[in-house]
Amino acid sequence: MLPDLEPAPEELGRAMAVALASPLTGRLPWRIASWSWAGARVTQGRQSDGLTRLAAAGAVACSIVLPLLELARIATGSVPSPGHVALALVATACYLPLHVRHVRHATNGTRPAGAHWTLLAMAVVIIGVLPVIGTSWLTSLHALAVSTLIVLRPPWSLLAVAGLLAAPAPLAVAFGDPQWAAFSAVSVVWRGAALFVLVWLVGASRRLQEARLVLAEQAIARERLRIDGQLRRTVGAALDAIVAGGRRASVLAGQNPAMAEDELRVVAERSRRALAEARRLVRGYQQRSLRTELDSAAALLAAAGIQTRLVLPGGDLPESVDTRPRAALQAAVARLLGDDAARHCWIVVTRQDGRIQLEFRADGSGQAPTQVVVT
Repeated sequence: MLPDLEPAPEELGRAMAVALASPLTGRLPWRIASWSWAGARVTQGRQSDGLTRLAAAGAVACSIVLPLLELARIATGSVPSPGHVALALVATACYLPLHVRHVRHATNGTRPAGAHWTLLAMAVVIIGVLPVIGTSWLTSLHALAVSTLIVLRPPWSLLAVAGLLAAPAPLAVAFGDPQWAAFSAVSVVWRGAALFVLVWLVGASRRLQEARLVLAEQAIARERLRIDGQLRRTVGAALDAIVAGGRRASVLAGQNPAMAEDELRVVAERSRRALAEARRLVRGYQQRSLRTELDSAAALLAAAGIQTRLVLPGGDLPESVDTRPRAALQAAVARLLGDDAARHCWIVVTRQDGRIQLEFRADGSGQAPTQVVVT
């Protein structure tokens, strides 16, 4: 039998890099080569996305700076209390590492282990010192609100955050500082919203990148498994028969040379048929219909994050595509994959004077529309 061609998950990234760098990529089936480019581009985008890493670092920095600013405000208040300052310092040192841990995991698109317990510890610390420190500590509720949105699932997170956002104004009045009610309420809302929106956007971007990479890897695996199954059913079965015939001829050689000679003739004939079948399969991999090529191109662009629409004319499309139009089609797709500004693409197929033409149009891109003449 043929060896198992299914790649292990850890080998997919290396396989994509090899396919991209190999001079044989142009001879590979279009779907294998194109999905290799998609996976390589998604992998490269994930590794080189400096803006996402910068935004994640900014979110973590904000989660540290905002509580420190609140601590500085308490220490430099109009009538600072040494006891309140010391208690606020200890409370901040206790809850801030837990809060930063929640934010860091959220920007990575992951969920921290034991998050419910760390959230409970944060709530005990922040709410526990609130009656002692008073109104100046109310703005620290924004950190608890952000961590609640990160850790808990809706609708419980929304209910808990609604209570935290509604609490500052009545608590300020209860502490005897009604003039600070509006300030405390607004501060908790805008600080919590600013931090959580940044954390949510970065986390969503990371999850989207991971999803694109998984789609590309699955496409490569599916296509290789399809080819593997086809080879096992055809060439693999023929090779098994050839091996079995060779063994029978080896056994008969010492017993009945005439029967061994007949068996070898059968083996030779099977070998010729297996070679012809292998050549036929290779030609089939290299010559695919235009519709299959277009579907592969559209799926490739979609997996790379470019929304693609395929516009086809009425009637049948050519069953095969020559080498030069296929190379032009691949080059047009490669240019779009290399354009980070491309967000939407239209592949328009038209008939003019009996000839099939393709036109690639992309918005958000500085490239002019690309035209490819197929027939």
